[in-house]
Amino acid sequence: MAHAKVVEVDYYQLQDNLKAAANANGLIEKSDNEKWKAYITEHKIQDVKLEAFGKVKFMAGKPRMAAIDMGGNWDGCYTYSNEDQAALKWVSQD
Repeated sequence: MAHAKVVEVDYYQLQDNLKAAANANGLIEKSDNEKWKAYITEHKIQDVKLEAFGKVKFMAGKPRMAAIDMGGNWDGCYTYSNEDQAALKWVSQD
């Protein structure tokens, strides 16, 4: 079974990449249940654990969840807080 870790990423770079992904139809938000479930299942992401990390890390705001799927370096699943200006990424380790 693959292991994973949660790493901190630059919030501002993530915001830029989320905008680029949205413009290229490569952004998957948790509110899009069908696409979200397909993405986390395919990539074996434990989104509940990632969200829990966000709840512990972020003090000022509720964690938001999003995935980038464009075939680039920023592809992956993220939790972030606009209020805290902080972001975390789920990184699978095979």
